Amino acid sequence: MARPLRRRAERLRTSALLLRRVPVGEADLIATFFTEERGLLAAVARGARRSTKRFGGLEPMHLLRLELDERAGADLAGLVEASIERPRLHLTADLPRLDAAGRALRWVRDITPAHIAEPDVWRELNRLLDELDTPPGAPTSPEHPPLTPDAVLVVAGLRFLNAFGWGLDLGRCVRCGRTCDPGTSAYADPARGGLVCRACGGGRLLLRAELRERLADLASGGEGAIAPDDLRTALDLVEGALTAHASGGAGT
Repeated sequence: MARPLRRRAERLRTSALLLRRVPVGEADLIATFFTEERGLLAAVARGARRSTKRFGGLEPMHLLRLELDERAGADLAGLVEASIERPRLHLTADLPRLDAAGRALRWVRDITPAHIAEPDVWRELNRLLDELDTPPGAPTSPEHPPLTPDAVLVVAGLRFLNAFGWGLDLGRCVRCGRTCDPGTSAYADPARGGLVCRACGGGRLLLRAELRERLADLASGGEGAIAPDDLRTALDLVEGALTAHASGGAGT
């Protein structure tokens, strides 16, 4: 009986970010990447734990350059080579920055569909990592002072939500559609994707009017800082919304 023909692999060269690496057997790795060309992609690196020449670039946070072999219908690509295209050494040497970057990478890993390019998310994630990699003491403008790691994370999270079509509605109740007057505080439910008025049960987070306005501006591409007193609430809102979408529970 004739053997079925094995489809020829297609060579892919792409920039990428490492999201996860799992040891397999004695020497192999299965790595999950967020790539510029294919979005989320998993690949097996044969002998990666023995070869530092071909796979020396398998490190998180840095911008990587990959060569992979893809076969139609295969769950895993084959990693041929990985190298560091742009290192981010200041980021990896600072614990708060490293923690913020790690959270952003986990968000992308959990919510990005496989094998679909997401150029807006790719651009925003690399912008976040580059900003976190800014050297200490680097010159900044008075109009745009450096943001704290958590503030950078909030901005990226808002724009991730927009890129996936899950933007937070901070102007009206997501249940009844009632408009929230500008200049007033309002309750928000991250899992429902925005404001929930008191008549509809309210939400677990209270957003001051200034924070609502700032979040809406940042989500649409604006710049500026979030007041320190509002930062915890803002991060809770963004992470809660992303987590709800990752688990399929948003809007229920």
